[in-house]
Amino acid sequence: MIKLFLVIVYILIQSLFAQAREKDSKYLSGQYKKYHRPIMAKLGMGEFQSAISELKAYLKKAPHDEETLFCLALAFSGSGDGTEALNYAKKAMSEGLPLERFIAGPRSLNEELLKTDGFVEMMSSSSVKLVHGPMIGDLSADSVKIWVRASKESEIKVVIEGVTAERVQALAKNDYIALIEIKGLEPDTFYHYQIFQDEHAIDLGIEPGFRTQKQGGGDTIKIIFGGGAGFTPKYERIWGTIKDHKPDALLLLGDNVYIDRPEIREVGQYCYFRRQSRPEWRKLIAGVPVYAIWDDHDFGTNDCHGGAAVDEPEWKPQVWSDFKLQWPNPEYGGKEKRPGCYFTHKFGQRVEFIFMDTRYYREPSEGQMLGPIQLSWLKRKLKKSKAEFKVICSSVPMTPGVKPGSKDTWDGYSRERMEIFSYIEKNKISGVFVLAADRHRSDAWKNDDFGSSYPIYEFMSSKLTNIHTHKIINGCIFGYNEKPSFGEVIFDFNEENPTATYTAYSIDDENVGSVQIGLKELQYKK
Repeated sequence: MIKLFLVIVYILIQSLFAQAREKDSKYLSGQYKKYHRPIMAKLGMGEFQSAISELKAYLKKAPHDEETLFCLALAFSGSGDGTEALNYAKKAMSEGLPLERFIAGPRSLNEELLKTDGFVEMMSSSSVKLVHGPMIGDLSADSVKIWVRASKESEIKVVIEGVTAERVQALAKNDYIALIEIKGLEPDTFYHYQIFQDEHAIDLGIEPGFRTQKQGGGDTIKIIFGGGAGFTPKYERIWGTIKDHKPDALLLLGDNVYIDRPEIREVGQYCYFRRQSRPEWRKLIAGVPVYAIWDDHDFGTNDCHGGAAVDEPEWKPQVWSDFKLQWPNPEYGGKEKRPGCYFTHKFGQRVEFIFMDTRYYREPSEGQMLGPIQLSWLKRKLKKSKAEFKVICSSVPMTPGVKPGSKDTWDGYSRERMEIFSYIEKNKISGVFVLAADRHRSDAWKNDDFGSSYPIYEFMSSKLTNIHTHKIINGCIFGYNEKPSFGEVIFDFNEENPTATYTAYSIDDENVGSVQIGLKELQYKK
């Protein structure tokens, strides 16, 4: 009885401590990502006074909240009051926001702030820095892409020791982004690189570098994947946990930021910029190649469908253009004639990842998730692939019933789903499994009823930094939803039967579930 009493007291004390920590936090409580997006929408529509009133109410709840201070700086700048804008910018920087965050903007709002004498003085007295990046992507055995956002229109040069120096112009029309592609590298080689802006060396605060792929892909390949990365300051440390795993690639499968206002460009820019400014994120992406597709919250709105038309609704082309600016992907769908975020990435003939766009052409009335052109593209890629493992990457789950009662997953598009797996069976395509996101948890599934002669495994993870959680569904091999988490897949080709091992890790680097599949299990059976 005494023991039970002590346990109850302990739980109550821990609860009180947790409440006190939440109350003492400098950030607004709850789902942090939801506070400042509506504010930025007001700023994008010119409703400055309304935004200022709401932001000042936020300050009463959390006087040191840096995002609130940042938004106040932009609100006053947008309304033409550079003095007050500078005042709040200084307060935000005293709370930890970097100077470059204010340079990034959105630039439709920061003009008055940037031309104040005080801000000009701060810029002139600081060392030359990038606003965002560097971020690497599209990494192969002999090439790489390096992405940066500059502070102004300028020439960006990347120097890789002993190899080359490449130059690209960062222009205002491209949001000051430079994307440099470097070729002629050696396989399985570590390269340091340095970045210059108008011939001035950039102070990155780190010594960035990357290792090219092994020739043929390598005997061991490690990738990390996930989605559901709503901006939550206390969980941004997950990027450091991922970095410590030293993956060969990071696959972001949608809801990489939460925008939900596709018609107001400033909201999207704001959501990308605050993530791109985080030091944990910047340290990760400077050395680990990133590959990204979108889902509903970074394409449109919750559970949205883009429709079959290329340019309707009218916000779709702009959202696509802005998405292309944020990532160094190999490709972006069928380019201007057939926009989208679908593409492939290979590790030699070991593994090929086939990334799908499940939003741009989604049309429920036609049962269309991918649309005829992308569906044909997917089939072609699967049939022509020489890779031992062929991994379909979907922003939403393909396994039935993982979102009970919803038609937003592939459950709402079962005809296209069966067409894909019937094609795999008909063409005797072996080695296929699925990675997916969307559900705010990490879990693993085995599907025996997709029409393929071997089971289709699906590994899901989409709670990278989200607070909101989805419950575990019965029938999974394992499931985890207690903390933010990510998925890791290690491909091992050292044995006669190559394996793919999926392990889910918590933000605190705890192994919370694992399953291994052998390539022999994923073979077409006559």
